[in-house]
Formats: sequence, C-alpha cells, structure tokens
Amino acid sequence: MLTQSVRNEGLALHAIQHVLVDDAKIYELVPRKVFPAMEQHGTKLMQLKPGMIWRIAMADLDRAARNRGGSIGTMERYSFHRKHVKGAESANDILRAAIADPERGRVSDKPDTRLLYSDVDLLKASLQ
Repeated sequence: MLTQSVRNEGLALHAIQHVLVDDAKIYELVPRKVFPAMEQHGTKLMQLKPGMIWRIAMADLDRAARNRGGSIGTMERYSFHRKHVKGAESANDILRAAIADPERGRVSDKPDTRLLYSDVDLLKASLQ
C-alpha cells in the first residue's frame, strides 16, 4: 500500500483521481506535520511520544476549564477534537474517545489535531 500525504485540496483531488483513473492501489492518506519540501518527498518530520500525547490531553482539559467561563473572543483552540474534549473528565477519557473515533481528528482542519490522530497505536500507548 502506498502512503502519501496531501497538503491541500488540489493535491488530495489529484491523488484520488490518480487512484480512480490509473486503477492504482488505493492510497492510505495519513496526516503528517511536515515542511512543504519534505512533504513533496514523503519524509515524516516528527513522531510524538506517548507521554507528550498524554500531556497534550491534560492541557486540553485545562483549556476546557478556561473556556467554560470565558467569552467567545477569549476561547482557546483544543489540540484534540473539540467533541472528544467536551465530554471528557480526564486525559484518559480524551484518549479513549480519540482511539474510538480517530477519523474525526484525521479530517480536522488543524494540522496539530491531524498529527495527534495519525497513529492510533501511539494514542493507545499514551493511555495511563
């Protein structure tokens, strides 16, 4: 199976057209955080550690607490998907929701969220 990252909608459409028109094997599109030059060559820039993913989930819980009392102008964006953070009481709740529904984060418009959801095995390893 071929792995290729896409940077924008045009490249995604090109990859999909290539699969359909050229009758190639189906691409597995994996969101990755990369520089444009590295993305062209398919090189992965970074791999998060399980402990870092857990700390990011903890930080999202703190953001959720601050967002509850704030106005719309002061709200902070979550690293994980908003739906997974809103229903969580602990970092492990966020991680379990992300493991159960990784596609929600993979289609996010936030590059950091796509990076977090790109590897379900890392999400599982970060459960504490």
